[in-house]
Amino acid sequence: MKAKRLVPLLLAAAMGVSVLTGCGSSIDGEKTGATLEGEEISLGFMNFMARYQQAIYDGQFTGMFGTGFWSQDLFGEGTDMVTSVKNNVAENIEILYLLEDHMGDYNVEITEEELAKMDEAAAKFIEDNTKEAISQMGATQEYVKEMLRLNTIQFKMQAAIEAEADTEVSDEEAAQKTISYVEVNSKSTTDEEGNTKEYTEEEKENLKKEVEAFAASAKDDFKAAAEAAGYTVTENKSYGADEETLDKALIEGADKLKDGEISPVLTGEEAFFVVRMESTFDEEATESKKKEIVEQRQSDHYTEVCDGYKEDVKYEVNEKEWAKVKFDDLFTIKQEESEDSGEEAGDSDTAEDTGEAGDSDTAEDTEEAGDSDTAEDTGEEAGDSEDKEASEDAEEAGDSKDTEE
Repeated sequence: MKAKRLVPLLLAAAMGVSVLTGCGSSIDGEKTGATLEGEEISLGFMNFMARYQQAIYDGQFTGMFGTGFWSQDLFGEGTDMVTSVKNNVAENIEILYLLEDHMGDYNVEITEEELAKMDEAAAKFIEDNTKEAISQMGATQEYVKEMLRLNTIQFKMQAAIEAEADTEVSDEEAAQKTISYVEVNSKSTTDEEGNTKEYTEEEKENLKKEVEAFAASAKDDFKAAAEAAGYTVTENKSYGADEETLDKALIEGADKLKDGEISPVLTGEEAFFVVRMESTFDEEATESKKKEIVEQRQSDHYTEVCDGYKEDVKYEVNEKEWAKVKFDDLFTIKQEESEDSGEEAGDSDTAEDTGEAGDSDTAEDTEEAGDSDTAEDTGEEAGDSEDKEASEDAEEAGDSKDTEE
């Protein structure tokens, strides 16, 4: 799994946070949290970055996993959520400051106007959250502005670095075929009581004859024939030369077809297939694949450059002080609306909103803060999110958890 970068300030003006439980912070913000090439990074700022990240996940995951999710391994990293998030925060802070150090390489600048709008957004964030939450989070206007500043630098640097990636992709490299197919389990069946029963060889042969009968009747109307036979059609599935999810027998059979042709019964490892070739060269799907390839190249190049910045650089976390940063108290996102924040504030407690902002790599928050008469310009420049790995990882872990239960 790729390392998850820290999120930017979520809904800077609209997000209202309060504390569910808590007994006050024991962090001495004046202590050194880490050093980068001898330059000190305050424990107070690192604590705020971590606790702010916690507030986002509290709003996003409590409803999905309950209040005990911080002790779970939702990211599949072999450790609890607290450790995973703190590791991610510490690593990301290094990258953010390294990107700042290399701004000159790409002629990246932060304007006075942008800084002024960050001041406004930071002040609005302090104003919109309860005093208890601000205290528990260790937030100050200075820390909030620094987060906004670093994330805006990160966004601009990422855009400049990714612009170096090769965007030329040939039709041959991205070519996509599109099929529709029926899949019939040939290994086992489930009875009315939910018990699984393995097919005998004789039953498999009889089942195959039924599928063959369907294939013969499907030449005029594939979908209608499938419905009549009680089968479900997977429609318009596109694939290319790098396809790894579809059954090998299905791909091999499909590759022999011309547009509009239907295959005979294909025998996979655990299923019979009948496939219809919709298009041997799907232009729309191919263009979409080209974009995907370019985005992957850009992401890979950005990661490569960031990894290069970390080489031969001395970054040390003050583990003794960093260990004092704990997520014992929980935050909740208020659901009230305000005149400035409108729907965004009202929806800020939902998994959808926190998911989108919670795993973005840029200063998306400042765009939404801009809608609340604050950092509009900064937000427009830093408004696009990139990855949602943390949310996806957690959802996959949740599915696994549900299955186990």
